[in-house]
Amino acid sequence: MIETTAFAGMAVQFLISILVPVGLIIYWGKKGQFSWKAFLAGMVVFILFAQVLEAGLHVVMIDPTGPSLKMTDNPYVFALYGGLAAAIFEEFGRYFALLFFLKRKREFGDGVSLGIGHGGIEAVLVGAIMAVNMFVYAMMINAGTFESNLSMFPADQVATIKQQVIDNGFGMYLLGGIERVAAIVMQIMFSLMVLLGVRRGKFKYVLYAIGLHFSIDFFVGLYQAGTIKNIFIVEALIIAFALLSFYIIKKLKGQFN
Repeated sequence: MIETTAFAGMAVQFLISILVPVGLIIYWGKKGQFSWKAFLAGMVVFILFAQVLEAGLHVVMIDPTGPSLKMTDNPYVFALYGGLAAAIFEEFGRYFALLFFLKRKREFGDGVSLGIGHGGIEAVLVGAIMAVNMFVYAMMINAGTFESNLSMFPADQVATIKQQVIDNGFGMYLLGGIERVAAIVMQIMFSLMVLLGVRRGKFKYVLYAIGLHFSIDFFVGLYQAGTIKNIFIVEALIIAFALLSFYIIKKLKGQFN
């Protein structure tokens, strides 16, 4: 049976994933620096470059029985590939959006809006929808219909999902919500760094964003590959990187005056 506290955790993760982006839109709008055009561009960049183009490359490169690449089982190569793919696709997506579609959106608020759009839609698609999926799975487990409803999938995959739902308590869902907030902070920082590069005509800032993006996603890839086994190590790294990103944002703000 899935405990009531776990359901409460799912609700918390869902609400954080929805309300934080909405709250940032309202807050930044009241400051008079929010740009809907940049916000929507951020959403499109994530969907097109991460969910379509990058995902298409993963179909070619990643072994579906993994997590590993089709040509090697080396977890470090898998993490290297995953980190670079995410960093290059998303940062070049931002770069192209700013270069060709946001030619008149080059202020600090525009960069923040771009990041909110990118990180916000990611929070909804990853955090909120994941919480909904886990809620549905939990309801099926409690009703005793989980295996029968998922009988079209391999039995070992169904068993893995079921165990994950059973094992996850309130704390894990809360941590999932915090992770989404951290990711939004990172996306704002990446967006500002790429924007500064476009604004100054210096591509090195785009490379800085790619390097920083890769540095955190590499460790996420190691966790996915099973090399890092403790989820709390990865979450601690993500939170620490978000704090670093917040510091960088404050430093970058002065570059737009």
